[in-house]
Amino acid sequence: MPPSPDPARLRALVHAVDPDLAATSGGALLCAGEPLSGPGSLAWFPLAGAHPLDLLLGLDAPRHWAALGVACTGRAHTASARPEPVAVTILLDRAGAAAGVLRLGATVSDMPDRPEGVVADACRRALGLPTAPPPGSTRELWALLWLDRVVDAAAGGGPGARPTTWLALARLHPAAGPHGDPTAAALHPAAGPHGDPTAAALHPVALAAAAGTLAAAWPWHRLRADPGAIPLPGARPAPGLAAWMDDGMWARWLLSHLPAAGDLLSAVRALLPPALAETVAGVVGATVR
Repeated sequence: MPPSPDPARLRALVHAVDPDLAATSGGALLCAGEPLSGPGSLAWFPLAGAHPLDLLLGLDAPRHWAALGVACTGRAHTASARPEPVAVTILLDRAGAAAGVLRLGATVSDMPDRPEGVVADACRRALGLPTAPPPGSTRELWALLWLDRVVDAAAGGGPGARPTTWLALARLHPAAGPHGDPTAAALHPAAGPHGDPTAAALHPVALAAAAGTLAAAWPWHRLRADPGAIPLPGARPAPGLAAWMDDGMWARWLLSHLPAAGDLLSAVRALLPPALAETVAGVVGATVR
C-alpha cells in the first residue's frame, strides 16, 4: 500500500535542514530517501548558478528518492526601502505531500499554501505525480502571444515599420491567418483567395471570435501533442519535454515564457495611440473573459 501524504513530516524535515540550506549560496536541489525522519535522510546538490529547471526538466527521479525539492534564494520587495534577501525551500514526496519554508532575513515561516508553480510542477513530474489542472482554455495564451507581438512591433523591435493602423496590429494576432502560424491556417471563412484575412475578418469583434475559435481548436492537450505548433517566442522546447510534462505543467510552462497581461497592456497603452490601445485591450478582454 502506498504511503499516505504526511505534510507534517516533510515540514519538520525542511525546518531541520533550513539553517544549513540558508548557508548554501545560490540554492540547491534536494533529494531524500526513506525514512524521512531527520536531516540525515536528506542530501542536496548546489545549483552552482543554474536555474532549478535546468536540473529538473525531464528528470526521472530514482525510485529510492522518496522526496524531491529545491532551495532557492532571491530578493523580496517589501515596504522597506531595499529588497530583502529571501530563501524559499520546498519539498514534495511521492505520496503527494508538500511543504515549504520561507526565510525572509532572519525570520523563518511556513509557506501559507501548497508549493505551486512550474518548479513545483517539475518536482512532481520527476516523481511521476500529476500536477494541478491547466486553465480551462488556451484563450489567455493566444492573447498574450498577440500582446507580446504588438509590444515588440510598436517598440520597433520587429521587422519593418512600426504598426500605425488597426489592420496592421490585427494581422499580428495568431488567429489572423497563416502568416507562418500553422495553428491559424484555414480558420477564417472570410479569408481572401491567398489565405490572408480580409478587413472584415480583422474587425475587432470578428478577431475576438476568431481567437475563441483558435482556442477551441487548440486546447492544451493538443498543443502538448504537437509542441511545434505553438509560435512561442524564443527556443522551441527540447524533444520529449512536452511528453514528460502533463497538461497542467505544459500550460503553466508556456505561460511562464510570456509577460503578465497587465504588464503587456500597460506597455501597449504607453506605445500606441489611445484609440488603438483601447481597441487592443477590448479584443483581449472579449477573448479571455
